[in-house]
Amino acid sequence: MKGTIVKCMEELVTAKFGAAQWKETLTKAGFAESKMFSGLEDVADGQVLALMNAAAETNSLSMAQVMNAFGEHWSTVYAPAVYKVYFTSAKSTREFLLRLDEIHVAMTRTVKDAKPPRFQYEWQGDKHLVMTYHSNRGLVALMPGLIAGLGKYYKDHPVAKVIGNKVHVEFA
Repeated sequence: MKGTIVKCMEELVTAKFGAAQWKETLTKAGFAESKMFSGLEDVADGQVLALMNAAAETNSLSMAQVMNAFGEHWSTVYAPAVYKVYFTSAKSTREFLLRLDEIHVAMTRTVKDAKPPRFQYEWQGDKHLVMTYHSNRGLVALMPGLIAGLGKYYKDHPVAKVIGNKVHVEFA
């Protein structure tokens, strides 16, 4: 996984709980408390998951709470600042989600060994989108938090739930 995921997690934990909690998260995940991550470096999937688990343990949260908080922070604060062009080119959560697969492809086209998640789309009516998640990482549980964050960003508040590797999104 790219270090940008860890940078976002660091920003989230530091903003919500303080720098000391981030240092504790690092040490519980097996890193030196002074470890600095670059947004472009490769971080092993297991290490990223260890950081998420450590963030949950350190801050007395469930893994679902960490994933939801991460998703919201990513979609409302971190990614709009780092990947602004993708956020300003879409006018709604619906539009952004329908571009998500091509965004992942475009962003990682020149990144060595990138393995972004891929999505297939199926409409079940005008307001119900089913996104099939394809990734060996198995991080589909991040999607409801990411989509809730997009809803806050675009002020359109869809509801998302995960069933297996499918993300069901209901638009208002």
